[in-house]
Amino acid sequence: MDRLPSGMKNLSLKGFGPFKVQLACRLDYNTSLLLATLWDYPRSFIGSLNTTNADVGLMMVDKMAERGEIVSDDISMLTDALRQCQLGGIASEVESIFKKNMSRTEQEKQEKQEPPCDRVNPSDQDTGAVEPAKATDSEDNQRPSIDKSKETTGRGITGAVKPSKATDSKDKQRPSIDKLKETAGKGTTEAVAPINLNRVTIEATDSKAKQQSIIDQLKKAADKGTPIGELILDTSFGTIDESGSITLHSGIILPLFSTLTVLNVWTEEGRVMTETELTGFLQYGSKSTQLNVLGFQSCDLPSLSSSTEVLKEIQKKGVEVLWVDTAHCLDTSSGSWEMDNIDMVREYCGVGIAIRKHWRKETQELQIKMLQFASENEIPVRVLRLDESYCSVTPDGTKITLQSGQTLPALSTVKIISIITEEGRTIPADEFARLLGFANQSRLIEHLSFHRCELPPTLPASSISPEMKSRNFKVSWLSAGHCFDLNLRTWKIADLETIRMSCGFGVLIYKQCSSQMHKLQTHFLTVASQNNVPIPFISLRESFRAVDDTTGSIILESGVMLPRLSSLDDLSINAESRELTEEEVNELVKYSSQCSKLCFYFCFLPWSVPTDRFPAHLRSGKFQVLWDPEDKEEYTLDLASGRWVNHATKMALTEKEYQDMLVRFRLEYK
Repeated sequence: MDRLPSGMKNLSLKGFGPFKVQLACRLDYNTSLLLATLWDYPRSFIGSLNTTNADVGLMMVDKMAERGEIVSDDISMLTDALRQCQLGGIASEVESIFKKNMSRTEQEKQEKQEPPCDRVNPSDQDTGAVEPAKATDSEDNQRPSIDKSKETTGRGITGAVKPSKATDSKDKQRPSIDKLKETAGKGTTEAVAPINLNRVTIEATDSKAKQQSIIDQLKKAADKGTPIGELILDTSFGTIDESGSITLHSGIILPLFSTLTVLNVWTEEGRVMTETELTGFLQYGSKSTQLNVLGFQSCDLPSLSSSTEVLKEIQKKGVEVLWVDTAHCLDTSSGSWEMDNIDMVREYCGVGIAIRKHWRKETQELQIKMLQFASENEIPVRVLRLDESYCSVTPDGTKITLQSGQTLPALSTVKIISIITEEGRTIPADEFARLLGFANQSRLIEHLSFHRCELPPTLPASSISPEMKSRNFKVSWLSAGHCFDLNLRTWKIADLETIRMSCGFGVLIYKQCSSQMHKLQTHFLTVASQNNVPIPFISLRESFRAVDDTTGSIILESGVMLPRLSSLDDLSINAESRELTEEEVNELVKYSSQCSKLCFYFCFLPWSVPTDRFPAHLRSGKFQVLWDPEDKEEYTLDLASGRWVNHATKMALTEKEYQDMLVRFRLEYK
């Protein structure tokens, strides 16, 4: 990392914290996967490297530090591992960076020999500002630091992928406000170890007792005058009033910490901050004597038309207010958001920009202006991600219209364009060709990717210009695990890196998709399984027809066969309105014999399932069968008795409850 956001301008580039930031920038997906495999990381973590690809380097650094594979005075375990992976060049580079950072720190200590001051020593802290998340072409790049991926909504009560009944389209990746209020403080009540005051995170999924313990330790440190580096509210922020009183979703009031240096607020995706809330945070910042950075992420922020007194106070104190998602700072003289720091723009463009559908039109406009500024100033944009915000492309392929009506012109310095559509969308051949033309106008284009949509099987020869053929940039269809050959004008199986990325999202197979897409999906899943690529989940969205008696493969509604997959973790069956038989359940259990979970949604199953027909290793292991027929309560199959047990109450489903549920189910789907 050659430049840091302006919020880090008071922090020196030395010490273990800055070393970890620089290390994260050098750990790409392939390197991280090799290390995670060598060190036998849990399959769930390896899968998350795909799912939250934006933070892959930072995730690895956090995990290595947690496991003790890198410590402040020794990184030999990491460098030895890199050399075992035939990555000696990276190992040498990492050693050089480590020595450079740490030697300067020791030298400064010897030279100064000063007692601790009231401010955080930047050489001892992880980061002192809102650090942008590293991004790739198909990631969630909206976290400035290491995202713990504590998502719950859309994955059912026990973590199985659960489709939304209303739209049958969203496996949500961020918890909603209501969900956070429900779950806040309901975590475990484990003992809390002493916290690292350099960087403290209060997560929404922490138990109330843990949150309170963290706050008590922070308050004790502040009362003693001990510096507190960065406090991150990871989707745990609930409300704030105009006076600056912060309440967490758990109901705990966050006190003022006089020695806090950085407050970083990560909200749930799509949250719209009001002017009152932003004013409240400014009030909180103005009362903290040591605060110099106030950062926000994953939310929409307003401009401030009033609150002039608090703006003057913030300006007087020199507090920098950062809106990470747009690389803008609050102009404390006017209350508007300004992009006045080219280094900040360069930094955020270097990690990736996401334009999201649910963001306000004004927010998207700020991002488009930043992208245009980048093109005009020859600043490379590593990734441009259109997250359900893409609407259409003009006939000449020079502009994209967003769902909000904003116009995105062709950009000359974008390296990767990732188009994530609403699920189930079909992009016809002429539109696909125009999008290729749009991407081709960037002189730096390397990769154009599509996800959650169906693309045409081929294109007319006239659609691909000679220039496009000569550049031959990568075009991937992540939903199907294939890449488009610009010379042959047809789809071919993707490389293993792209297949890993495709699997990392989880794979949704829809009934309404063509047999051609089903064939491509089953093909790449088979290749993934043959190469031991983890497949976190497959969700069959009304596409399950039956299990083949002869092969044990699943027959999709299109007639395409989905073979057994040895690297599949969870299988989700959404068979809306169907009443599955005992035999069908048993056959699906056999199909899932190498999985950890089998989940059923919006369908009806027998009151009890004889589990003596299940493979023996399933009955004695950790295999789970989950069922949520009404999108209300989830049931787990007791593998000993064959009865359904309410996951929340731990009570077996009675025959009367079952019959009542069956009546409601048939009324709804008659």
